[in-house]
Amino acid sequence: MSRYTRQTVLAKTIWLTDKLFSVTVTRDPDFSFLPGQFARLGLFVGDSEALPADTSPEPNEWRAYSMVSRPDANELEFYSVVVPDGKFSPALARLQIGESLWIDKTVFGFLTLERFVEGEDLWLIATGTGLSAYLSMLRDPATWSRFKRIILLHGVRNATELAYRDELIALMQRSGDQSAQFIYLPVTSQEPLTCDLSPSISSQWRDAARLTTLLVNGELEQRVGVALEPARSRVMLCGNPAMVTEMRGLLSERGFAPGRRGVAGNLAVENYW
Repeated sequence: MSRYTRQTVLAKTIWLTDKLFSVTVTRDPDFSFLPGQFARLGLFVGDSEALPADTSPEPNEWRAYSMVSRPDANELEFYSVVVPDGKFSPALARLQIGESLWIDKTVFGFLTLERFVEGEDLWLIATGTGLSAYLSMLRDPATWSRFKRIILLHGVRNATELAYRDELIALMQRSGDQSAQFIYLPVTSQEPLTCDLSPSISSQWRDAARLTTLLVNGELEQRVGVALEPARSRVMLCGNPAMVTEMRGLLSERGFAPGRRGVAGNLAVENYW
């Protein structure tokens, strides 16, 4: 029995030409996952014309990608950056609607809400395509029933890299209780923010900065308007390994720690390029 299934590309979204894109594919009915988990995607990368005429190329390159789609969606969506001269991501970006993508039947990863006991505030902190793991959580109604407030921080270099921004702002601006429940804060390290990019904060908090710098100088909590407190906050980190390592150390000094056997934690981390 094969360990993977062959799926068909249904749609593509280009967020930033030659750099950021999303691909939506069919979903095997037996494929299941928890928001925050990832799967191995497979492609045949090479000269298929060199194969015998009656041979169907099997995947020879595999990479891990978090599911962006909600867990009960009929399709699977993945978000990717194009790695210059990479073997996999440029080939993934070239896929056209109707072409094939292979998906491993086994899912991986522990960056899931099951890691936490109940808390009041859920902090989702990401850089770059580390946003992927959180999109599935935000699209899952079960997430909203667990926390009084959800805070998403997305760090990028430039505003053009803020993928899914319209969807996230729409979440924040929903009428009723939901608008107060969700805070979306993009953070750009190479240019100032604008009112359109970050309508939730005042103009005094829109300077270019790194997430870790904002945490150290206290501005992160000022921008959000919420205190990071170990007793009430549950924090997830996903993104560039350097950011994850530095942020984890800073949070550790404030009393945040991953869970261990028999003891629930208030911090969960995963590196994601």
